[in-house]
Amino acid sequence: MSSRAAGTADRSRGGKILSATTRRPLLQFSLHWLALAVVLVAVVGLFAAARPATQEKVKEFGICAECHEDVCTDFKLVRHSEIKSDRWTKTALQVETVCANCHGDPAKHLEAGGGVGTIFAFRNTDAAQAKAEKCLECHSSTRSLFFASPHGQAAMDCTNCHGELMKTSEEKPRPSEICLSCHQDIGAQFKMNERHRLQEGVLECTTCHDQHAPSTRTRLGGFKDEECIRCHTDKGGPFLYEHEASRVEGCTSCHEVHGSHNRHMLTHQSTADLCFSCHAAAPSWHGFFSSQDTNCVTCHATIHGSNLSKRFLK
Repeated sequence: MSSRAAGTADRSRGGKILSATTRRPLLQFSLHWLALAVVLVAVVGLFAAARPATQEKVKEFGICAECHEDVCTDFKLVRHSEIKSDRWTKTALQVETVCANCHGDPAKHLEAGGGVGTIFAFRNTDAAQAKAEKCLECHSSTRSLFFASPHGQAAMDCTNCHGELMKTSEEKPRPSEICLSCHQDIGAQFKMNERHRLQEGVLECTTCHDQHAPSTRTRLGGFKDEECIRCHTDKGGPFLYEHEASRVEGCTSCHEVHGSHNRHMLTHQSTADLCFSCHAAAPSWHGFFSSQDTNCVTCHATIHGSNLSKRFLK
């Protein structure tokens, strides 16, 4: 066969020789189908993207969402839905696995056709310790602290405080709002004339208090001054001449910690009243003025401590 004849012929198919002119329509036909397939894939992708996000999210829950679609949708608003760790799977988050980790094996639940008795449902009637224990299976670092804390001793469980805080939406409350919903007497102090700026969002209750600590008066039940000095660094010292009240009794011997109607959040109405509550042996201002007219810090200005004056003078 000549080279020209070879150029117009092709390999045999079923005993027939296909010429180049015969192959061209077949090639065009195949390209048309390929283009159509690409368009169909793109259209399907667009429709999938256009579906409501909640439907896509609910699909991730598999069999749980068949009955609990509303719960599964709400679950996407809490932080547990964002967990991506080898603790849960070897790759990424599988939400159905997370459901079982907290609520138990769904097999009995499915066999019984549902019912809270076949699953751990975190109901209000469930024992507080049982609910807390379920959370502490993962959050084990707070176990010893929580059960020794006033919150744990009061038969509270994790969901009493963390239920709302787990939300990822902007509508979730601030931590201090959760605290003050119970500690209303403390909330009233933050509305006094002199106060720490909690209402303005400058700090939270958890800035000073550890809610899991054995003593909620301070973080981890440590020294009271340590929490104050983290912000009020200039009052912390150490000083060459220490004010005994500050060194031994701490900041709260002179100051209220949440709020007060007195200047500088003092525990007494005036500076003189506060000073004379300890220094009662000084009835007058060095014999010149009555103690009623005295402002001790006019002279004893470095009252928290001094490196220059034993009497805390300016």
